[in-house]
Amino acid sequence: MIDLKRILEYQKNDSEVVKLERQLNGNENKKIYSQMVSVVKEAQNQSSALENEAGNLASSYERLKKTYNDNLKSVNAITNKNINNMGIDELKSIEDVAKTIVNNLTILEKKLLNDAERVRNVLQGFEATKKKYNVAREKYNKHKALFDEESKSLKAEIDKKNTALKELESGIEQNILNKYKQKRQDGIYPVFVPCMDKACGGCRMELPSASLSTLKKDGIFECEHCHRIIYIV
Repeated sequence: MIDLKRILEYQKNDSEVVKLERQLNGNENKKIYSQMVSVVKEAQNQSSALENEAGNLASSYERLKKTYNDNLKSVNAITNKNINNMGIDELKSIEDVAKTIVNNLTILEKKLLNDAERVRNVLQGFEATKKKYNVAREKYNKHKALFDEESKSLKAEIDKKNTALKELESGIEQNILNKYKQKRQDGIYPVFVPCMDKACGGCRMELPSASLSTLKKDGIFECEHCHRIIYIV
């Protein structure tokens, strides 16, 4: 025969721990500072993406700079030539080169303007991300401190209840304790319920005569419907 009084005392303390933990986890300050952790991580990811974009812009700038220098060399090469002694074909060739240079510089100008806009967006992004990060960090620190202060008494009470549970465990049969913990883990709670008017005190399903006989004989019976453990009051 199991020590029913002890197991019910265990269940009562376990229930109180659950209530206290829910109260602790539902604390508004905890919710806020937990949200701020996500905001900070998002800001860090955005900052990393902006750093990559800045790196791409730096590489783009180097390529545009090289293109500009190459075209500048071509311009210098043309301007250093004496066109007075040139034939029609050579002048035509220089004209074609000049057109190519003008076209290259036009494309270069568009790319520079586009990159300038990207740089502006990156700088604005960095500023917005920095502001978001600082606000989130400030709110995190504020509400974490408030939660830590508010939770002291609750945590102390939870520790006290958990100590009582450990002490009660020593007097409960191991197989009963294991079954209790497994059902708790499966979301079955309360685990032990009284028999009420020949029915399960959990799901209210009426017990067959054979089940009632087993219950009276063994003192406990597992409900075939909700799987709680029924006991006689």
